[in-house]
Amino acid sequence: MAIQPPNDPNVSVQQLEGFLGLMKAQLQSGALKEVHEFIEGGAGYLLTGDHPPEKILEVLATWAPWVTFELHETVKFPKPLEVAIGIAKQRAAMMK
Repeated sequence: MAIQPPNDPNVSVQQLEGFLGLMKAQLQSGALKEVHEFIEGGAGYLLTGDHPPEKILEVLATWAPWVTFELHETVKFPKPLEVAIGIAKQRAAMMK
């Protein structure tokens, strides 16, 4: 089910102001670390920082049902580089 924007442009402005206010409050509180929008608009991504999964769930739940999310956990650099080099060395050793 997709939620349609309000038909009344004034209500749309109020809704947008509410969303942006929530985003600003979450950024100021540290619940969100960064928010980015893709140039083509209509989509973007956010960084939550180092929070436990329960806190991330709480932050994202405040946007439901208007916004949907895909959650991707990441590993901070330089660890991925170290792992990739280690695996490459292991593969090279196995090929000798």
